[in-house]
Order: sequence, then structure tokens, then C-alpha cells
Amino acid sequence: MENQRREQGSGNRELGTGNRITGNRAPVILFPVPFSSLIGRNSGTLCLVIKAAFFDLDGVLTTDFNATDRICRNLCDAVPGLKIETATECYRQHCRHLLVERRKHADVWEKFCACAGREISSAILQEALRSVSKNEAMFSLVGDLHKNYRLGIITDNSEERMELLNGELQLPALFDPIVVSSSVHALKHDGTTTIFDAALEAVQCEPQEAIFVDNQERNLVTPAAMGMKTYWHDDKRNDIAALLFALREWNVVVEGRV
Repeated sequence: MENQRREQGSGNRELGTGNRITGNRAPVILFPVPFSSLIGRNSGTLCLVIKAAFFDLDGVLTTDFNATDRICRNLCDAVPGLKIETATECYRQHCRHLLVERRKHADVWEKFCACAGREISSAILQEALRSVSKNEAMFSLVGDLHKNYRLGIITDNSEERMELLNGELQLPALFDPIVVSSSVHALKHDGTTTIFDAALEAVQCEPQEAIFVDNQERNLVTPAAMGMKTYWHDDKRNDIAALLFALREWNVVVEGRV
């Protein structure tokens, strides 16, 4: 199946020809879908059946732009005198690799503290990792979708942070699978299909049968090339109505929404 997906993603489609639905709504990135993906295997009739929808965590299910920014701001709130520029630079220098490695912050925390010029306790670190701004409006939509579709998360994050957030936000109650970059040793924008292949394998569906929602356009390039339906969510506007409009364009049934 993996080879089949790679072949589908390497066709003649050009990402630059993707359409944008604009106007008063946030842009929706709609990439062309091969005609063959609309044809029922048995009946030969036109049909487009979405089986699964995947969501990014930071910037979609939360209102924070990304994990690094939120973690560093949490640290600055808890540590007097720590500037966001310093925290961000030191975090990227010493903790960035945790996004693709199965290691914990404790392995590099002494170096981070030395870089930041502050002694920061493990208790403060753990609180910084688990504290997020839950996107209540998005979770409400997810709850409606969960009635009819398989939902998952695809996120660039450390396993350590996701374990904390799984409990904090009760993510497994709504999402299965939860595919984490550190677990598969790959990022969404690294030029490989690894993290998306893992998600699709977990739900046993083809790319054309899945949707991916992310707040960074660079993370949508690969799944779009594979054939997945992709939607760019503007985390600043958090326009749930625009997302709902896009879902209906893909014939997704959202119960309880008018």
C-alpha cells in the first residue's frame, strides 16, 4: 500500500494549480483529485467517500501557533526575567531534535538551562509542556464529526508532551490514531510521506479518502501531493464556519450543524 501511495503522489498534478476558495472566508486549499479517485471500484459510478479526518494539534485543536512557541511562553510566564527570544533560541538549539527522537526533555534540560541562564525546575518544565489553550470551538466540531468518521491527529511533537496532553485534553476519547513525529522519526514538512503513511495505515484508507487540517501551509504540501484533501486553518481567525463549508464541499456529513 505504501508503494501505491507514493506512486499516486508522484503523478502529473502540480501543487501550484491548487484552487483557493476565498472571499469573506479564510482560504481553503483545494488540490485537484484524479478522476479515478471519484469512481467506485465495484459499481463504476461517481462517488467520493471520506472515511477519516486528521487534525494538527497546535494551531488547530489549540489556539497556539505551534508547540515551541507555547512551551517557551509558558516558561517565560513561570520564570522571572526569562525573555521569549532567549527561551525560543535555546529551545530550538537544544530541544528541537526531540520532535524526531524518542527522548525526554530531561536529557537536554541542563544544557537548555545553561543556555537560558536560569535554573528551571522539572516541575516548571512539566507544567510548561502540558499547558495549552484548548480550541473549544474546534473540539465542538470534532465531537460532531466523531459520530460518523474516524478521526486522528498528525502532529510534530515530542512523545513526552503528547503523553501529558493526552491526559490533559482527553485526546484518545476522540482521536485514534494519534501520530506523533517523534514516534515515527519524521516531520510533516520533511519531504517524506512517512508520518502521513503511518496515519493512513492506521485507519486503513487511501489518501483520497482522508482529510488533513493544519495551520501551516508547508505541512499541507506532502499530503496534498499524495491525494489527501487538505485545508489550511488560519489559527488567528479560527473560522470554524469556513472549515465547515469546506467539509461540506467534500460531502462530509456533520450532524447537528446547519
